[in-house]
Amino acid sequence: MGLPSWIITLNWSLWITVVGTLASIISMIVAIAQAKKAYASSQNAKAAMATVQLAAVAERLKTAQEHIRDVSPDKVSLRGYKFAPKIDSMRQEFDTALSALPKVGVGSRGRELLVAAQGHLNSYHSSLPAEPNSSEWQNLQIFVQDAISELKSKAIRTGEQQ
Repeated sequence: MGLPSWIITLNWSLWITVVGTLASIISMIVAIAQAKKAYASSQNAKAAMATVQLAAVAERLKTAQEHIRDVSPDKVSLRGYKFAPKIDSMRQEFDTALSALPKVGVGSRGRELLVAAQGHLNSYHSSLPAEPNSSEWQNLQIFVQDAISELKSKAIRTGEQQ
């Protein structure tokens, strides 16, 4: 069981070329496999970051919900009640949440809901000196709650895709 005769007749430079070519092909296959694994890891890391970010924004909005309850029409109608700091705190919570959410992509629907809630907050705030607009206050609550629900469910779906 000897080597085929054509292998024996190859000169050394041809041998080195063949071996080098095979080594290059093998290293190319290994590099491609590693690049695929690195890309998959990168995608998993992006999904994990998005999940954490969406969940964090949803948690922060719970504080905004507390402020919304603090400026309910029955509370702001009380004599001497100072609602301005609560409104400012809500605006700050909305600004923080909106800056963390993209206009397009994961979390964009939650952002749309928050923008709508911000509009209701502005309408409600402008009604406060005269007669508090209960429907604007209720819409504010609804949109913030919807945004929280959307962000939490999106975080869960994004986390499950990993």
